[in-house]
Amino acid sequence: MIRRNQRETARDAYCGQISKLAVRSLLYEVCIGPKPGLVDRFNNGAHRDMNLFTFLDSACALSGYFREITAQAMRLRRIPPERLLPHLRAPGIEAEREMFRATGGVNTHKGIVYSMGIFCAACGLLYSQPRSVPVERLFSLCSQIARGAPPPKEKAETNGERLYRRYRIQGVRGEAANGFPSARVHGLPALRRACALGWDTDAAGIYALFHIMANLEDTNLISRSNLQTQRQVREQLAALLQTPGLSPAMLLAQAARMDREFIDKNISPGGAADMLSMTLMAWWLEREFPERFCPAAPGGKD
Repeated sequence: MIRRNQRETARDAYCGQISKLAVRSLLYEVCIGPKPGLVDRFNNGAHRDMNLFTFLDSACALSGYFREITAQAMRLRRIPPERLLPHLRAPGIEAEREMFRATGGVNTHKGIVYSMGIFCAACGLLYSQPRSVPVERLFSLCSQIARGAPPPKEKAETNGERLYRRYRIQGVRGEAANGFPSARVHGLPALRRACALGWDTDAAGIYALFHIMANLEDTNLISRSNLQTQRQVREQLAALLQTPGLSPAMLLAQAARMDREFIDKNISPGGAADMLSMTLMAWWLEREFPERFCPAAPGGKD
């Protein structure tokens, strides 16, 4: 009985730790700035219906969801990952309701409910791993989970569905099915490099965000502008990131210029912001829980 209670206490503590880091990732993402067109601690970006406090309220409201989704996956760890998604749907729907209650009906984190929910579920599946595993293994599990049963059809057509029908852009579900490459392949390595150089949180976060934006087909940005604008932004950032001697000051100055431009054009890369949250989550897992998660070995596989 004592050992069983200890195991339950350890599982509860783990779910709490995962939830805490997920919320922390959302809080850091919204505070990092200046982010082009996005809400941060400097301004509301291209948004008139939300501000920093709206995001803080929303992130805190999702704490219980991240804990529950981790625990749900732990309970169901014996079933194949590709059969897990239907079991995550009900908590996800309730989380969206909690978000809308906290924000007065404003959609701040609907995309991250899906993305971070799958990521937390992957953390739950790996709870019983006997040794530390690369965080890249988490992304691989996310892919397996997301490739499971397709979600039910939305009652109203979403921006993502319209863009898929017109351009075959897969959006967040495609990102998840491919193991979130924007975070795994681009955001996380960039964040590691910036932090290794001693860059502060704003500079490191913007550096990771720009790598994500340079590689992500962001349905939020496209729906508020067009495909040509999206491609121009990606090309502009790809050139910037190849600048010899790129410094934090240069990076933040460019971010501030882009912020003014995005606000004027009323565009916002919300999908990239979500992938920055995912990047931060993976980064903290490998830093704060090295006994469970670690970076992949150079040239190694997950």
